[in-house]
Amino acid sequence: MLRPNVGLPKFGTASTARNRIVSADGKMGPYVPGGGIIDGTKTRNPFNTDLSASDSTPFRDLWPGLLMGRITSSGKWANSCIGKSTAAITTSGTTLAIGPYEATELVRRVGSTGTFKLTGPPSAAGTVRTVTVTYSAVNTSTGDVTVTAIGVNEVQTVNLVTAGTGGNLRLLVPKPDGTMALTPNIAWSATDATLLASANTALDTATGVSGGLVASAISATDTDLGFKVTFAGTGYAGLTGPTTGGSWPLIVVDTLFTSNTGANVVRTTSGVSGAFVSGSLVQPTDGSETILSFIPDSWGEYIDENGSDQPFPRIPAGGFITDSQLVPWPADASLKTYIQTALKAVGTYQFTVPLNG
Repeated sequence: MLRPNVGLPKFGTASTARNRIVSADGKMGPYVPGGGIIDGTKTRNPFNTDLSASDSTPFRDLWPGLLMGRITSSGKWANSCIGKSTAAITTSGTTLAIGPYEATELVRRVGSTGTFKLTGPPSAAGTVRTVTVTYSAVNTSTGDVTVTAIGVNEVQTVNLVTAGTGGNLRLLVPKPDGTMALTPNIAWSATDATLLASANTALDTATGVSGGLVASAISATDTDLGFKVTFAGTGYAGLTGPTTGGSWPLIVVDTLFTSNTGANVVRTTSGVSGAFVSGSLVQPTDGSETILSFIPDSWGEYIDENGSDQPFPRIPAGGFITDSQLVPWPADASLKTYIQTALKAVGTYQFTVPLNG
């Protein structure tokens, strides 16, 4: 690609041109008929580390291999990933480290506050999932993003058919390791607070975790007719079930209060793990996060200083691809498979490292 230097002769800031070859056999294609348009306002390459993050020039160089998707509202193309996390985050963590370049691009593309999608597994080579993350501040010097804790606590509701009038309730509840334990008696009481206190003592005893499972009232419902249980403590908070990608087992009502004629337990809120490995993908929420293609073999594409839309004449729809030339290319095995699977879903691709290889 020819890029004319306009103006009087002078010393400028150095940059590095990269003729990247993404195809493994030098035979790029087939291509999407008719090509497309790259959104010049949205699209940048924050993975270029040739120049400082304060200089917008490197962000406009779209390297071959840069993963691309389509913006839902306009149908134009833009990069699918704004950045990668540089450190793991726990389910209750409120700081996501993504690096200064990516932080700068997050502010430019989305804003100083807002939402983005985070894609990755909770642990190395685990099940990849995507969660929408809300953030309230971005430090472009350190790359730290202040986020709302990503994990969501499981909530299950114990519904009792007809009101209890005495006796004891017993529940079979999940422990942090996924096994089930039977609670001691939960004594009926006409006083809601007393009944709930008895329930919480019994839950602590059964699980061996103080405050792991917490019983509380259902809004506008007498505890004689049930209560909700929040998975809120150590080993439970902000987690899915202990099996990979699984849900917590439902609580089972083993013994009913006097006058109860039945019971059912429903999952009111599914637990969501907020843990993500280092290298998880930070993505937009405008539709372009869905990986559909990439910039093909060449010197790349370029967004001018005015942010004008650019033609995208060659949009790969297949080929024999050198995986490591895709941008970004993650270190985690399951994220590699995620990107390969996304491309294979829309094109006829083979990879130098086969799917699941």
